[in-house]
Amino acid sequence: MQVSRVLSAGSAALCGAFLVALTLGAAARESSTPQEQLAAWVGHWQVRIDTKETRFDHARTDRYDARCSFLPQGTFLACDYLGMQPDPDSGRIVKDVALLYYSEVDKTFKYTNVAREGGPREMLMHVDGNVWIRPFKIRTKSDGMLDAREVYTFVSADKQLGRLEVSIDKGAHWIVVNEAVGIKETSP
Repeated sequence: MQVSRVLSAGSAALCGAFLVALTLGAAARESSTPQEQLAAWVGHWQVRIDTKETRFDHARTDRYDARCSFLPQGTFLACDYLGMQPDPDSGRIVKDVALLYYSEVDKTFKYTNVAREGGPREMLMHVDGNVWIRPFKIRTKSDGMLDAREVYTFVSADKQLGRLEVSIDKGAHWIVVNEAVGIKETSP
């Protein structure tokens, strides 16, 4: 079963969602409003994603540069992501954008990603203390679907650990595909 192209694109999504979770999780411990939680995400982040050798993808390390700021009206947070190396499948540098916001209707944070490969794609994040989980589906080349999730654990306000997991048995067992570390750069 080969889904590496989808998982490679997933690395960029992991970077974006990773940064969402990084900021929101650190802020959740100190902030009382969703807007204050989103504000913690503003800044310049460096993310390293180590992909493991699995049947889903080949081992490699990817690095991303992300810059996040509020749009002028202050409701949406925009993040611009830049891959620091060519994507192994397309040979192109990954360039994505994401919008984050809090839905008053759903009472949840939403993450919408747009990439050259397609979009927009809106996703939810589920929170349990300092752990954030973003469940989603990955389409295989044979048009099947795999369950996937990104799990983020907050270590500190400026460091986050994340991982992408895939299940072939409806979530009974999870295979770690990649692990990530994000560090917020300090202002000079």
